[in-house]
Amino acid sequence: MSEKISLDSSETLFKMKALYLSIFVLLAAVSATAQIRPVESLPIAVNYSKTIHLIFPSAVKYSQAVTDFVAVDNPENVPHILRIKANSKSFSKQTTVSVATEGGFFYSFNVSYADSLEQTNYFLPDMRSIAPDTVFINEVSQTHLIAPEKVIYIDYGDTCINVSKAENTENIIRMIARSGRVQQFPKQTNVSFATESGRFFTFNVDYREKPEAFVYEVGEKKPEKKANVILTDNIIPAGERDDVMNRVYNAKRQIYNKGIVRNKIVFSLNNLHIYDNLLLFTFEIENKSRLPYDIDYIRYYIVDRKTAKLTASQEVDQQALFSENYAPRIEGNGKMKYVIAFDKFTIPDDKFFRIEINEKNGGRHVLFDLENGDIVNVSDI
Repeated sequence: MSEKISLDSSETLFKMKALYLSIFVLLAAVSATAQIRPVESLPIAVNYSKTIHLIFPSAVKYSQAVTDFVAVDNPENVPHILRIKANSKSFSKQTTVSVATEGGFFYSFNVSYADSLEQTNYFLPDMRSIAPDTVFINEVSQTHLIAPEKVIYIDYGDTCINVSKAENTENIIRMIARSGRVQQFPKQTNVSFATESGRFFTFNVDYREKPEAFVYEVGEKKPEKKANVILTDNIIPAGERDDVMNRVYNAKRQIYNKGIVRNKIVFSLNNLHIYDNLLLFTFEIENKSRLPYDIDYIRYYIVDRKTAKLTASQEVDQQALFSENYAPRIEGNGKMKYVIAFDKFTIPDDKFFRIEINEKNGGRHVLFDLENGDIVNVSDI
């Protein structure tokens, strides 16, 4: 009798062990399948002549490109926008870009290169896009875009065009093809901007010798026939301006170690003053050659220290508010000293403030960089 009980107990124990083992294997299998699952990456295409914009419903907190095939940037004044651009004129392998936004949302993008882009902007999370109109420009006339409200961000896809906010205004964008680069003009580039209410606009830009229009009003509705230019309100009051500018222009030079010499063209920073919320730079350009120096344009922008190639997507233009005593021509063995004003700004440690001077129909170009330490010790007027 006891032997039978012992056998029954052994059989029961064996069955219980088998049951536990089955449950363990089942739980392990369920656990294994629940631990990981693939998340679909969203496909986007980029190229070298246009900037791609990703517009998120909340601020970008993290962004990372796996390779240096593309440049990825989250402009400070539009935290919900990420811009992406190819670092070279072609790449064959697909790469990825990862983004995390405020609220805990994570996005992954598969990025490939395409010579022709069907879309240059994506509104997340549904990836809808704006179909951009085309604006035609040339190198001898400025083209203006009149935005419906204050513009806080501007980007352009290729350095064959020059784009900036018109001086003393908040909603006028001017652009022109850079002389000497018309032959290098890509098949098409683009210009994009954002306004203070968060609206985003983008346009294709192409070259045409004789454009049909040079002024475009931006917006869904035709504006009423009234003043539509927003003037900058932080310029020095008219009653004080002449006195302030005279004191700045005629101030004794305080800076002697910030300058550069290229092809007998000397560019230097003489002084830097602050007045209310304005930074006033006094620059001097000296032409030590006999040939007149005709300036095509001077550009002021923030650029990454690690930038290997000069691409628009890696740069943030600093919009000048006004300048005094500037002239576009410096005679042989002559000098020009001028004052230029900007809204107060600082330079991140990993970036430069760059001044780029291009000679019209010539090769005497100048690039000059300033660091944050160069501008924080400003002088009061």
